This record gives sequence, C-alpha cells and structure tokens, in this order.
Amino acid sequence: MGDHKRARPCRGSTCRRSNRQRTEGISDQYSGNARRRRRAAPTMHARVGGTGRSTGRAVQGYGTGRGSCGMGPDGNDEAIPVIRVAAVDDHPILLDGIGAHFARHAPDIRLVATAEDVGALLAEDTGDGAALVVLLDLRLRDGSDIGSNVRRLRATGARVLVFTGEQRPALVRRALDAGALGLVLKEDPQDRLVEAIRTADTGEMYVSSRLAHSIVTDPRGSVRLSAQQSRVLELIARGLPHADIARMLHITEDTLHTHRKRAISAYAKAGDELVGGTGELVYRAVADGHIDIGPDLPERAGP
Repeated sequence: MGDHKRARPCRGSTCRRSNRQRTEGISDQYSGNARRRRRAAPTMHARVGGTGRSTGRAVQGYGTGRGSCGMGPDGNDEAIPVIRVAAVDDHPILLDGIGAHFARHAPDIRLVATAEDVGALLAEDTGDGAALVVLLDLRLRDGSDIGSNVRRLRATGARVLVFTGEQRPALVRRALDAGALGLVLKEDPQDRLVEAIRTADTGEMYVSSRLAHSIVTDPRGSVRLSAQQSRVLELIARGLPHADIARMLHITEDTLHTHRKRAISAYAKAGDELVGGTGELVYRAVADGHIDIGPDLPERAGP
C-alpha cells in the first residue's frame, strides 16, 4: 500500500501499559451474576473506539493460540501472529466487505468462517483451528436466544464481540451478561472493528463509539423481566383483550395484572419512575428490547 508502513499490532505488557496510559475506568453498572463473575476475574482496562479512553471493566478472556502471517515489520523471519475471526450474521454482502477490509488493511486478522446462525458455525470445519474471536449479530433469522448464543460460542474457547446495528439496551446487556467482550456498531468506521478484534484478543472489553458506550451503560438495560411478564406484555402490545391473554397463558386475569405490576416495579427498581400505565410500559418494553412485535398475530383463545 504505497509508502505507508503499518505499525505492528500491539501485544504483551508494553501494549497493556500503553493502554493504561491512554485510558480511564468505565462505570461498573452491570448487575447480578455478571457482576459477581467480574469480581472473581482479573480486572483489565477496556477501551472506547475513537476516543483513546477506557470505558469499562473487562471480563475474563478465553482461548489461546493463533496462526501467523508474513514477516515481521523489520523484514526478518519473525511472523506476525494472526487473529482468526469468525462471524455469525445473515447479511453475506456485509461479511464479504469485512473480509476484504481485513485483507487490505489488517493482515494480522483473518476471517476464517461465516455462518447465518451459531449452530451452522459450530458445525463448520475451519481447517487449521477454531476462531479466536467471533463477531455475533444480535438479530438472527432463526430467532435464537442471545445469551445462549454467546455461551455456546464461549464454550468453544472463543472470545465473543457483539457486532450489530441493534441499539436497544436490553438486548445488548443480555449478550454482555453472558460474557461478550464488547459492542461494535455496524454504523461505526471499519477501523473500529479492527481495533475491537485486537482488543478482544487480549481479553479486554471494547465499545466502538460514544453511542455504543451509552447503550452499554444505559440503566434500562439492567431491567429484568421474567419470561411470563414479557409474554404478557407482548400479547398486550399485539392488542389482544386481557381475557383472551389470560386464557392463552392459562392464568387468571388477576394474575395477568400481577405480572404487569411487577414489570412496572422492575423499571422502578432500575431508577425509572416514569413507567406507570400499561401503554407506557408496553412502549418502553418494545423500545428497550424486552419484547418484539412480529407481523403475525396469535390466534384468539376461545370463541
């Protein structure tokens, strides 16, 4: 690429010292089991792309080993370690662009596998070893659970980065609570993705921009709704009468109202006192990512 010389990717203790000089700590707002896991794990600095600042506490990294490519920066025989990357996304044109960008601008990163869902990726034979870092979209056509996807990938020894256009905090928080090492928004520059992969490879957390940071730290992401509460709100959002919802879920209308009240209380515990009526509650549940409203309406129960 002309006279431009690439700096060798930062590695080891020198890199960590440099990161510490450039960064500062993130507010530790995660709750429950995720917080307890971080107390037991080594604490490492994390980074916000494009700012030179830290924005978080890292979770413990997983996986070791990598390939190599080419020669060292001085023309000697020292090979540059290669970070093997896989991607789970159902937009093949996007993945083709990412692979081409790595080939042109990041020779230390190699896209070795892509798949439309996690099951397909885990079934794929990547040849000379598993990926070190997996890019995971949050919205997949198979409708799979976000936390389960992250845990399945981590079980292989890979580090997981959320790579998505999704900005709803509850969805992102599910992935982080399951052990994902950060968030890269698809709208951010491609060099942020490269930086995120290199950071995740060291076991540190990364968010790609100030917007990504605001999503990760949004207190609405800490709201926890039970499966039944979410189901009740989803059916209310679809416009079904309460009596029909109660019959569909095999509960009484009083129990339905109890689930609604508990959902309001969950928001109040997270510091949001603005959610009061059912309409506001349903709107927030959709906007925050707790429920989705698909095009198909369920059949009404009874006559």
